[in-house]
Amino acid sequence: MTEPARLTDAARLRAMAHPLRMGIVGSLRLDGPATSAILARRLGTDSGQTSHHLRLLARAGFVVEATELGKGARGRERWWKAAHESTDWPAEGAGAFEDAALTVWRQLADNYGRQGWSPEWRAAAGAGDMVIRTTPAGLAAMQEELRRVVDAHDLGGQADGTEKVVVIVQAYPHRSAQ
Repeated sequence: MTEPARLTDAARLRAMAHPLRMGIVGSLRLDGPATSAILARRLGTDSGQTSHHLRLLARAGFVVEATELGKGARGRERWWKAAHESTDWPAEGAGAFEDAALTVWRQLADNYGRQGWSPEWRAAAGAGDMVIRTTPAGLAAMQEELRRVVDAHDLGGQADGTEKVVVIVQAYPHRSAQ
């Protein structure tokens, strides 16, 4: 697995803080390489908008050209792929980015709800929340352990019976309102 894209500065946060750009990167990660026209069909937008956002994402290092897929029959197609398999960002100062992320995650959940999954997949999927008491170091250690657990359950490739599963992990400290 590649290292996650780390959003450690304002410029990288801004580059990803847009629902369409997040959707483009997510589609390239989940559905594989694509041209701007293919992405536009996947995401319900137009290829001009998609091309513009692809160029912004490429400048920021989130997508790269998939040169191994060639240029198409007429030599004009540009194929793109995600540069990273996942994205990490600090909670501090990421408001616009998190708003865009919540929009994209809601779309993923809605898409899951509209598809006809088997009873086994419906029983295995889900979401929930838990409350724990810990320290900043304990929370950081838990996040790292969760990443190792997710990596351990990634069967990779195209093994029989596997599907792509989006795992979203959020962990924030909370104080009750006074």
